Amino acid sequence: REPAPQRCKSPRRLLKDAPRTGARMQAACAATRPGALVGAAGCSAASRGTTAASASHRSHPLRRASPATARPTRAGAGFESASITTSQPARETRKDGRPVYSPDSYQDICFHAYQCVMDGMRDGLDLMEIEFPAVPGEDASYKAASDVYIDLNIQYALTVFSKIYKETGKTCEILVPDGPEYRRAKKVFANALELSDGCTLNTLDEQKTEPVTSFFGNLLKGGGLRTEEDDAFSGFDADVYVIVNVSCIELPSAERFVEEKAKGKPVVFLNCELDTLRADLGLFSFPDKFMHYRFLSRVKPVYYLRTRAYSRTINVSPFVVNYSGAVFREYPAPWQVMVKQNTGELVCVAEDDDRFTLGEAKEEMLIALGLADLDGSPMKFLRAGYKTCTWWEEDNITDEESDFWRT
Repeated sequence: REPAPQRCKSPRRLLKDAPRTGARMQAACAATRPGALVGAAGCSAASRGTTAASASHRSHPLRRASPATARPTRAGAGFESASITTSQPARETRKDGRPVYSPDSYQDICFHAYQCVMDGMRDGLDLMEIEFPAVPGEDASYKAASDVYIDLNIQYALTVFSKIYKETGKTCEILVPDGPEYRRAKKVFANALELSDGCTLNTLDEQKTEPVTSFFGNLLKGGGLRTEEDDAFSGFDADVYVIVNVSCIELPSAERFVEEKAKGKPVVFLNCELDTLRADLGLFSFPDKFMHYRFLSRVKPVYYLRTRAYSRTINVSPFVVNYSGAVFREYPAPWQVMVKQNTGELVCVAEDDDRFTLGEAKEEMLIALGLADLDGSPMKFLRAGYKTCTWWEEDNITDEESDFWRT
């Protein structure tokens, strides 16, 4: 394996662009060839010619996979078994990133997320993010199957943090947004909560019981005058907190909890789709954009797997190439761009210490596939447009309180 280049020491993009030569592009393409990448185009001679003069979007050199480093290994190869406690050797093995990632099940994903949270806690991180496709299938977001999405996230939290309790003895509270969510989750997961040592349910808004207006409703339903005293709010008392299923309007409650109630203990956002919530900031009746600059910018992604599917038109058969990939990060490893193969494995084609925007990740996938347009060409501008990143992905160094969300 070739020695890895020196990492950029500056948290901002200060180094000069690294030119992509034809040989370097062919090496990047060859690195993704073990199982033939998605789409029939591959790295044809015609498509390679269009990318020989491409230049990086980012302002410092990216590390790309080479044929020597892109060896086809399984997701668990070189990693400890799920039955073994994470240790320093396991962290050292993970820190360089994965050449190939293909988890066999959600149990594997939860174990990898557990390893990353443990490493983050050892490093003193108090705000962390876990993000991965919660629902199996093409559309794994909240809008596709809200009830399934909500229930699975609570199940994932129980799986990850019950293991943390077994290994460290640290108790965890799973925080849902409000009382109705709490009462539903307590009913659905009554047995799971009993079997998950060290994990309990709680609410962000400190309202577990029903409001006074439901008093007459209880009478009509035969509930009598009894109240649910066992569900009376008793404060927050845990070593780790995990927030699930919050919406944009509930972000201020999460911020207040972190500032006033958490008392410096680790808080983890699990599958909250923070990037989607950031898109709503600044709209009418939603929190302003400073919610990101002030609070969300401090949240460190420790396990992040965001998949995307695209298509590309070309002027030779098959004319339309479908391809997909992901932006991946497994703390303390760097950020990686992965391209999906026909076998279902994700192969690393680029990595960096700073987070890739979706536009940059898409460009890296195209370069690895040999489908990128020449820099400065009219077709490149027409395909990408003038704006290639969102407002929160811009380098607003003076506005952000922290760059943890990027690094």
